[in-house]
Amino acid sequence: MSQRYPPHQQFTKPPIVVTDNDVLSGRGVNIAAHAGNERFRTLVTTRADASYCEAYSATEKKAVAEEIVRHITTLDPPGRFLKREGRGQVSRGLNGPWEELSRRESIKKTCQALRDCNRADRATYAHGVAAPEDVKQVAQELATSGVALKERASKAAEECAVETSSRLREAMEVAGVPEDTIEEQLRRQRADPTYVIPGFAMTAAGTFAPIAQPGYPAVMQVIGPDGIPIPTHDPVPTPGQMPGIYSMYPHPAVDAAPINMEAH
Repeated sequence: MSQRYPPHQQFTKPPIVVTDNDVLSGRGVNIAAHAGNERFRTLVTTRADASYCEAYSATEKKAVAEEIVRHITTLDPPGRFLKREGRGQVSRGLNGPWEELSRRESIKKTCQALRDCNRADRATYAHGVAAPEDVKQVAQELATSGVALKERASKAAEECAVETSSRLREAMEVAGVPEDTIEEQLRRQRADPTYVIPGFAMTAAGTFAPIAQPGYPAVMQVIGPDGIPIPTHDPVPTPGQMPGIYSMYPHPAVDAAPINMEAH
């Protein structure tokens, strides 16, 4: 005798409605002329610096991109970085459906825009686009601060490093990682900003969480020489719900022997 089960309920998110503060990925006149994209381009030009491509370090480039992303996401209403949902979408203009870019993708897009803006052959980047009031205020602040853009980027990179260390410490403490191990991992991370602490990954909100949690995507963030995050799709094997760096496997970003599980 067969048994009937109720049909599986499918829950779908409401469609994203584009606002004037959103930054859209795509091509075409409608995309380029969208208010959010014009704001984004004019905001990028406030960081135009002839020395950007050659003199800025990878962490400085990423820090500048972080500032721009933060400006967009703190607008009212908050701006989002969007792309058309799914593959092979043929919709044009502002038609969706849309999905939000991850934090990593937003930073990557911004780093690419900064690189384009500061290229010698892109002198007309955002030419003819009127900056909105919030961008004018940013430009005025940068122009009157008395601090060179390179120096500002260096300071921003230092502040990002401190914030990252704080968030990593908090995540490891919540996961129950011993204090001496936390200090050792943070020391290595401070010495090399591209070092990835085994067992932890950055979330879309910019915080950190142990990838050993069931269902948590094993995605790491590694910064390339041009300041753009390099996506890493290699899965990190984890033996279950062991928190933090307690993994019996070597981490792909660290040339180290497996940790002895019995010692813990």
